[in-house]
Amino acid sequence: MKKRHQAGKRIAAWLMALSLCMTAVPAEQVVYAAGGQNETEVTELTELTEVPESAEAMKDSETTEKTGAGEKAETEEAGTESKAEVTETTESEETSEIPADTESTESSEIPADTESTESSEIPADTESTENSEMPADTESTEIPETTENTESTQATEDSEMTDDTESTEALIGDTEAADTEKEESEDILKKDGNVTPGSTYAAATSIGLNTTYNATTSSTSRRHWYKFTMSKAGMVQLKFAHVNLSGTNNSAAWEIDFIADQYGSAMVSVDSSFSDTQNQTAKIGLEAGTYYVQITGNIGFTTAGSAAYSFSVQYEDTYCETEQNNTIATADNYDRLGQTITGSISSASDTDYYKITSTTKGYLSFQLQHDKVSGRLSTDIYSVAVCDAAGNTMYTMTSKKDEEKTESVNFGLDAGTYYLKVSGIQYMDASGSLTVQGANGETYKLKASWTNADNWESESNDDINTADTMTSGKAVYGSLYGVSDSDYYGFQTTKDGYIVINLQHSKVTGRQNKAIYAVTVCDTSGNSIYEMTSKVEDESTDSIKLGLSAGKYYIKVAGQNAYYGGNYVIKTTFKACSTWEHESNDTYDTANTAVSGTTYSGDIRTYSDVDYFKTSLSANGYINVKLTHPVVSGQETTNMFVLSVIRKVDKDQYTEVYTTKIRGGDTSISTPNLGLPKGEYYIKIAGTGNTTGTLLSGTSYPVNYDVCIIAKTASDREVESNDSAATANTVKNGKTYYGSTSSSSDKDYYKIKMSKAGYLQIKFGHKNSQSTASCYNVVLYNKDNSEIYKFTNTGTETSYTSCKLGLDAGEYYVCVSQASTLYTGDYTICMTQKAASGWETENNGDWASADNIKVGKAVNGVITGYTSDEDCYRFTLTKAQYINFSLAHEKINDAGRSWYVTLYNANGKRVSRKDDDHIYSYAGSTYTESKAVKLSKGTYYLKVQAFAKNAVEKEYTLCVNKIENRKTSVTSVKSTAYNKLKVSWKVVPAATSYQIYRSTAKDGDYQNIKTINSVGTSSWTDGSVKTGKTYYYKIKTVVKTQNGEQTSGFSNVKSAKAVPAKTTLKAKASDAKNVKLTWSKVKGASGYEIYRSNSKDGKCSKVKTISKGSTTSYKNGKLKKSTTYYYKIRAYRKVNGKKVYGSYSSVVSVKTKAK
Repeated sequence: MKKRHQAGKRIAAWLMALSLCMTAVPAEQVVYAAGGQNETEVTELTELTEVPESAEAMKDSETTEKTGAGEKAETEEAGTESKAEVTETTESEETSEIPADTESTESSEIPADTESTESSEIPADTESTENSEMPADTESTEIPETTENTESTQATEDSEMTDDTESTEALIGDTEAADTEKEESEDILKKDGNVTPGSTYAAATSIGLNTTYNATTSSTSRRHWYKFTMSKAGMVQLKFAHVNLSGTNNSAAWEIDFIADQYGSAMVSVDSSFSDTQNQTAKIGLEAGTYYVQITGNIGFTTAGSAAYSFSVQYEDTYCETEQNNTIATADNYDRLGQTITGSISSASDTDYYKITSTTKGYLSFQLQHDKVSGRLSTDIYSVAVCDAAGNTMYTMTSKKDEEKTESVNFGLDAGTYYLKVSGIQYMDASGSLTVQGANGETYKLKASWTNADNWESESNDDINTADTMTSGKAVYGSLYGVSDSDYYGFQTTKDGYIVINLQHSKVTGRQNKAIYAVTVCDTSGNSIYEMTSKVEDESTDSIKLGLSAGKYYIKVAGQNAYYGGNYVIKTTFKACSTWEHESNDTYDTANTAVSGTTYSGDIRTYSDVDYFKTSLSANGYINVKLTHPVVSGQETTNMFVLSVIRKVDKDQYTEVYTTKIRGGDTSISTPNLGLPKGEYYIKIAGTGNTTGTLLSGTSYPVNYDVCIIAKTASDREVESNDSAATANTVKNGKTYYGSTSSSSDKDYYKIKMSKAGYLQIKFGHKNSQSTASCYNVVLYNKDNSEIYKFTNTGTETSYTSCKLGLDAGEYYVCVSQASTLYTGDYTICMTQKAASGWETENNGDWASADNIKVGKAVNGVITGYTSDEDCYRFTLTKAQYINFSLAHEKINDAGRSWYVTLYNANGKRVSRKDDDHIYSYAGSTYTESKAVKLSKGTYYLKVQAFAKNAVEKEYTLCVNKIENRKTSVTSVKSTAYNKLKVSWKVVPAATSYQIYRSTAKDGDYQNIKTINSVGTSSWTDGSVKTGKTYYYKIKTVVKTQNGEQTSGFSNVKSAKAVPAKTTLKAKASDAKNVKLTWSKVKGASGYEIYRSNSKDGKCSKVKTISKGSTTSYKNGKLKKSTTYYYKIRAYRKVNGKKVYGSYSSVVSVKTKAK
């Protein structure tokens, strides 16, 4: 070792002398060998002088040991600054000691056209290894007694040395054989693996790949340079080892710069500490070419002043990234799509770009593989981004520690150039330090593929401005790459109609009943029109039939609740349809215009959805809305729709005139015919809302519906709102009006004005509701809102006519409202008034409101309520008189008392409480009068009451009679049978009997054929007449006056003849050609004659004579099918060979059958 030390001194002296003869030339600067290109080296052009071969020059030079600090000072003086500059002269950092004032140039590169002597002769006891790298075209001058250099030595893949390499040994002093080294060409490889490093970038020692080398670092020779050449692109990694060094701390002993430039800057740098016996760099992908390694030892790291190390550059022939590829400008061309490419992230700042180009539309998919990393498994360690041609990130996928393989979504793209950007994500390693996966030699494997597909979405399509174009009926494939991703598709409709959207995806396990997709239809402003969701278990989801007007729309696909990265398939189908609702129609301003009588289809998407339709009335009329829908299974009794009719009162002012809720089982419902004034109206169809008593979640929506809106003008309908007397509709006398009660709170008021006193009659009708429950209350009020009359109508009472209601001149109101059961069908109401002075005027139920009447003049009245109505009358006698009072009425088919009439004085007290101050009128009679009573001058009252309910609403005639002898009058003589005539006359007050006279000639001899002694009787039937013969009648009256009974003169004369009675005819079609006629048998008839017409008012022709009075049917044949015929019949009786005819029956019609 001593001899070697002395030899080192001599070499140092020689090198110093050599350096004095050199002239520095500026160097060309380059960073790294360019991958895939010829290597460009830093060239130092140095003028060399000859050096004497004599060893004496070396002996005269003394060597002085320099400390590390001295070396540093020299370096600074030479202008070396942090590996950033190349000085003209380079300090030797080998193990030989160099005097403090002596600089040594270790190696100089020689230009291609320059001859140089590589090495001077070295004394025998000196061990020195120099390595001068020469350009490929530089000649090398042979040096005596030295090893002949090969012009170019390429390291093989495993850095093995050939056996036939020439070497020359230089004996130095008494060096032992074990210390002898062999120089091998420029590589200077020793057979035992030792290597002499270069001290500068330019003098770097060539090394092979996949071979381990040994070298020693001393305190004065700290920078070692090596270079290696790759004939083919691949992955390389430097591995470094040394023995455990003693020291006071575990600071860095070596710094390894892998793939370094001339300044010492490297792609990867690794520090090896005292105790780190094994180190390795990140793996780096490189193009073919020559690359450099710098290994720098720290000063004074051992007490011995030097330390040995071993290293190797491991090469892997694989399809891989090639650094530098940190930008899109330097990106690797991924030209083997579908094949795995290997890469590594050497530091947090390292990024790998891969360029992908496609000439067709399709989708990009890729996967990233790496080894698992222990620790927090949920930590992200890699990110892979898809970038556009400008480098903007379109999609990012991350890979976690525990994910050995992570797959991207199928990322749809248009034809073009894109980039995959792989980055490392710093994480905390086991020691608590931040690192990236790849810094210690880990690699990743990226496999990307492109699938041509014109039916795939193209990113970026995240808003309406970048939306893809969608065609009706054509499926589009897509995927969501993250929770923030949205896919927009634009489509155009040229006509009104509806769309149906279908979304398909694979089932997702573990998250049942969770929505993973939301599909939204938007207008051109991006406002949502409709949204549907698809759950994890729904492999296929269909939208409603969404009605839209012609125009541009967008469909947005987004994630819901949790991210799902699988593929989806979406298809939108459009169908032109002018009668489908057009969304958005959720407001008055966006309401669809409805044509009266046209059925429109639509659906309620959710319980909060609303559809508006607009219609109008050009004049007063009515609106009817019919809505039908399918049964909503499981929700038959749950409210599903709210249907409302709304009137626009003024700008931005609306009034609801009708509303109803519709259940899931109510498949068809019609509103009442809503009488409304001229104006603009809206029909609102809505969900019931998420409220108590309705759907809790809305899962039964959407629900389809069909709606037909009829809006017609009509002058004969009520006009809402008419819910009070103040808003009552004015009606005309005798005109029928239509109305409806739309709800339990709806009231319809009508106003009629009576210009004169008389009576009013109300006729009310409706269709049979098949309910016996009370449906309507009809009430008559006066202008003071006092009730005059009321009736209740049931569902089966299809027609009702009130009694004649005596009223004074003035305004009256009729109110129609719901009774116990709501019936919303149409009703009809007609009010007929007639001026009449002989009628009571309601209300007249007390002395103060009593009607004034005159003696001898009858008044008509009606008791409208059994206990609620009483009629009071006032009369005045100017002198004492003998009077009675009478009550006449139609015969009631009942028995017992019906009315009760009482006489009161001016003080309201009964006159006598005897049978002369009151009467009872019986149902079976038609006339009742009191006994005559003599009253003094003054005012008196009569009160008429209903004694029984059979008197209610029955018209009566009341009269205060002056008792006097007077004639009666014959009112009629009528045939009631072939042998009977009925004689009727007027009753005379206080009459005790009526004497009836008959003659067969008007001026003939009259015989008293009957005397009627029953007071109040006003008719009698004569049964002793012959068929066809005319008879004449007149009557005398016997009256009991205060002066006794007196007989009046004859009444007027009336005549008639007896004929067969009138029969009742019925007709029924037997088939297409025959009609069967039946009739009731007429007593005494000899036969019948049948007449027929082809029109209701046309001329009738006799079609058949029936010659038997007992026959009661006939079949009329040879008729036309589907034809209406009109028939009538009359009976006849033969008298002396001549026919005496009775009256014709009522005309009946019948239509023959079609077959």
